[in-house]
Amino acid sequence: MKTADAGNDRIAMAVLTGMVFCGAVLLFGLEPLTGRLLTPYFGGAAHVWLTCLMFFQAILFVGYLYSHLFARKLGVWHLAILALPLVNLPLQVHAQPDPHAPLAHLLYVLSVSVAIPFAVLSTTAVVAQAWLSKSRLGMHREPYFLYAASNAGSLVALLGYTFAAEPLMGVRLQGAAWSLAYVIYACLVVASWVLLRPNLGPGTEGGKEEAIAASPAVGAAAYGKWLLLSILPSAFLLAVTNYIALEVGSFPLTWILPLALYLGSFIVTFRTGGGVPRFLRNAWPEILLAGLLMFLLGPVHWLAIIGHLIVFFLVCLISHGTLYELRPPAARLTNFYLAAALGGWIGGALVSLGAPFLFPALYEYPVIVLLLAPAFWWCREKPLTRLRTGISYAAVVGRSVVVAFLVLLIVKEGWQTLQEPVRFRHRNFYGTYTIWDVASYPQDIRQLLHGRTIHGAQLLDPETRMTPIMYYFIGGGIADVYETAPPGRRMAVLGLGAGAAASYVKPGETMVYYEIDPDNEGIARHWFSFLDECRGRVRVVVGDGRLGLQNSDRLEPPYDIIHMDAFTGDGIPTHLLTREAVRVYLERLSGNGVILFHVSNRYYELRPVIKAIAAELGLAGAVNVPTPKTELKANQSATWCVVLARNPDRLAALVRKGWIPFGPGDGLREVTPWTDDYINILLPLRDGMRERWDGFNFAQWLKTLRP
Repeated sequence: MKTADAGNDRIAMAVLTGMVFCGAVLLFGLEPLTGRLLTPYFGGAAHVWLTCLMFFQAILFVGYLYSHLFARKLGVWHLAILALPLVNLPLQVHAQPDPHAPLAHLLYVLSVSVAIPFAVLSTTAVVAQAWLSKSRLGMHREPYFLYAASNAGSLVALLGYTFAAEPLMGVRLQGAAWSLAYVIYACLVVASWVLLRPNLGPGTEGGKEEAIAASPAVGAAAYGKWLLLSILPSAFLLAVTNYIALEVGSFPLTWILPLALYLGSFIVTFRTGGGVPRFLRNAWPEILLAGLLMFLLGPVHWLAIIGHLIVFFLVCLISHGTLYELRPPAARLTNFYLAAALGGWIGGALVSLGAPFLFPALYEYPVIVLLLAPAFWWCREKPLTRLRTGISYAAVVGRSVVVAFLVLLIVKEGWQTLQEPVRFRHRNFYGTYTIWDVASYPQDIRQLLHGRTIHGAQLLDPETRMTPIMYYFIGGGIADVYETAPPGRRMAVLGLGAGAAASYVKPGETMVYYEIDPDNEGIARHWFSFLDECRGRVRVVVGDGRLGLQNSDRLEPPYDIIHMDAFTGDGIPTHLLTREAVRVYLERLSGNGVILFHVSNRYYELRPVIKAIAAELGLAGAVNVPTPKTELKANQSATWCVVLARNPDRLAALVRKGWIPFGPGDGLREVTPWTDDYINILLPLRDGMRERWDGFNFAQWLKTLRP
């Protein structure tokens, strides 16, 4: 009989763990899926993804609040709540954005489409732990290991969506698969309740008042520590992600790796018998100093990235391990998770919403590191050094020497950083701007950097400053397109930068910029003269470029050149490069006009994607042959371009300049065209990275490292 009971208990535990794991997979997978569903309707503006981020974090907190307030009714009542999302399946989004109140409509769409399933799923881990804590099963006193299972599910969803779901399935199929998985999840919840019901202690439906009354009350200090140990790692996650994206680019791995380590730290520390690993219990001062030093050392590319990730993971292990060690008795677990959810929300909001207003650059990284020191001191309540007989003196001296050395290096590097010749820094939700004046031969230039990517440059000599340089230099791919276009042109440019394209505007011509960042125009006009000294008419329309063209006045004449210049940065706005997007451009293009894609990029090879879209839409196309690096002059950059046209004859002048028409000899691989339903960002990333590493010069790279 006991053997049968033990077997039933194991089955119940397995089903309960599976329920938690499945719920986490669905919860974590719902966020990127929703973003993909919304982007064609609302564009890629910062307020869109920030609104989504804050919305999901708010709903997560609501789910935890529900689990706390209704802890005594998490039985049949919760099973009824579980059925609510079934009404909205299969998962889909329908939107007709109101241009006068886009955020209000976005919140409405989110609330109608995904709020209920997200809220229900967010309760999974807490509800499962509450059920287990009220049962007679062997793990009822320590249900926190289920939180490790929940984070394991989140990690699987993160990796699975990025490397499997998105590359292999369209959005509609993803939505259908998610809906089917939710039905399976609902069955697991019901099965868990049925299996646990016979093992539940008395008073489950009415609450376990006796256990709660017997457990010690949660004091303000405990709440403060739970909040602090949730706020700082959450904020540090975004700070490290922003820093890595600035250093090496915002491609998928730059945000997947920190988030995977963040989730992994929960798995390690919340397992049965978890907590802070022994080797880290007293090492936090050195870890924080090392992180601060690496930040001040500046950009050293991959070596620094590895170091920052190690520091981040160790900080998360200490933070979340301490959080686990400070967990309350199981009867108070809803208080614990409510505080943790609130802390995660606050930490994310501080960096996402607060830091762009508070800091002109990514200074939240060192600020958070400095705040972690008193937080660890208070929460761990242990002296810096635990003296041991016989080795205490040597340990103290050795540790003091290490700390003093790190502090001296930090002071030295901090002073060097202050001496950098930066003319201007600015930061907002779209990233960081830096203006440099660079001593260059034969003339000094001014550069605009967005993150680490040069988004424009201009000669400083008033006599020659309207001469285009860098990607726009005369003789490059962009220049070829403007020079072969007939006079009297109307031109649209998606992406402003420094406004260098305006140097090609002639008297009587018009250029309209579509720029998503509202701060970019002010920076371009104040620090560069391309817009103000343009010989023709130029204006800037603020907003998402695709939506701007889609909603532009149809009474205005069409454009002769639509210049797509939004792909040189490290974060690719994929919604601008789909079949449906190109159809939007064609609607605003004159019969003999061309679409110019400037696709020079450190990490992505986008030309095959454009070729595939052209083939599907029956368009002619050609690619330029970039000027070899050995032939580039000072202040010139190799330029990679693709041009599409309705009529192949329109490309004849470019072909005479050496451009290669689409065909077997263009050297481009065959790929599946991107659509609003299907995008595979990993394939062009792989091709671009392969080309980058094929030409990698290790000796030259070493010279970029500071001594």
